[in-house]
Amino acid sequence: MRSFIIHFGMDLKGGLRDKTLLFMNYLFPLGFFLAMGGIMPKINPQYGEILIPSMMIFGILVSSILGMPNVLVTSRNNGIFRSYKINGVSKLSMMAIPTLSTIFHTIIVTAIILLSAPFLFGSELPGNMGGLILVFIATVIAITGIALLIGIIAKNTSVTVLYAQAIFLPSMLIGGLMMPSSALPESISTFGKLLPTTYAMDAYQALVENGQHSFNPFISLGILLSCGVICFILSWYLFKLDNNNTSKSKSKLWALGALIPFILGTIFLK
Repeated sequence: MRSFIIHFGMDLKGGLRDKTLLFMNYLFPLGFFLAMGGIMPKINPQYGEILIPSMMIFGILVSSILGMPNVLVTSRNNGIFRSYKINGVSKLSMMAIPTLSTIFHTIIVTAIILLSAPFLFGSELPGNMGGLILVFIATVIAITGIALLIGIIAKNTSVTVLYAQAIFLPSMLIGGLMMPSSALPESISTFGKLLPTTYAMDAYQALVENGQHSFNPFISLGILLSCGVICFILSWYLFKLDNNNTSKSKSKLWALGALIPFILGTIFLK
């Protein structure tokens, strides 16, 4: 446990010292928060109602999907995982430490957004902090699980960019972060059910604000948690120390199993 804590502390410091990780973990999400808080309410006055949850989830997306996979791929390709193994670091630690480090950074960013939004932009604090915590936990488990899986299956950092953008861009456009999913055409909102942000934003509206929502919030939370658990299991199964492993490779198509909760949601949730 002591070695795990030391390793975790080093990884946290690395997230602050590395310029790319510092940008992804803090500068980008907080800079975007300031920009959206200053611009969007003037374009759409109702946006102020979703500023806090949308920027909270945006921060999770950026730190996890855009930042975390590259760390995992670089560690594998540079032989760092192999070195860890030789020195007795377990596979669990190699997977858990970057995940927990990313979650720690997102907690700090979320706290900054919660504390500053009322003073900077006049946003109201969430009415139900317990509901907010539930949504945050389910969302961060799902999205960090997806990010971990991307880092495990991607061969290089160029591939991580493709996988990450396939999730990040649709989440921004049709995942409820910029506008409610109910305001989208039915064909597009159906596709949005394949995205974790759709369920996160809908659950937030139901549990925290008692506002208009499309799904049972506990079903939404269940879908997010199921996705996260499946991603962690698949990441464990598909994990490789390096790309030079001569043993028979496991098919990366297994990673598509992460879509099962969202496919079920698309089929059964109306």
